Amino acid sequence: MKQFQRGLYEVIVGIVGGIVISALLQSFKENNVIPSNYVYLFTAIGFVGSLATLFSFWKTGIVFTLGWIVGAWLLKDVLSTGDFIIYFVAPIATLVIRGIAFFKKQSRLR
Repeated sequence: MKQFQRGLYEVIVGIVGGIVISALLQSFKENNVIPSNYVYLFTAIGFVGSLATLFSFWKTGIVFTLGWIVGAWLLKDVLSTGDFIIYFVAPIATLVIRGIAFFKKQSRLR
């Protein structure tokens, strides 16, 4: 259960933090505080960070991933379609691939 709570916490902090950073960057861009190229750079860095987190699902437990999925579902109304795919659909795909790999490995051991 502790892993589930950790996954839930991680996705909520990640999504809320992303929303706050996005709002700040948009405000800075609109007020010409930073060049628009920097907004794209920060967006790309955030996307790479999200992908790195998704790849870490191979190392984290299934319960952690389930917590992540539940957290993304709870925040679905504040996510864009692309973000929802990254935060919700991709972890589900990871679980499915992980399950297939597990069963293939079990069948080879027999």
